[in-house]
Amino acid sequence: MLIRNLGTVLLGLGFVMLAAAALIRDPTALDANIGAGGLTLIGIPVGTLGLALTITHAVYMSVRRRRSAHTSAS
Repeated sequence: MLIRNLGTVLLGLGFVMLAAAALIRDPTALDANIGAGGLTLIGIPVGTLGLALTITHAVYMSVRRRRSAHTSAS
């Protein structure tokens, strides 16, 4: 449960970082583009890690339920 919640929070943070980077991009302001680049560089790995944790937890729970169904059916 903790891994799923952590994955969901990280996925949300990554999305917010990428959305903020898209909003602050400005062709005439170099400092805004540097900040947007930093948010993008941090947001993509954070979101990817969150997605990986969420998927890993779902696969783990699926396998765990399948194993418990097999052992109780025997």
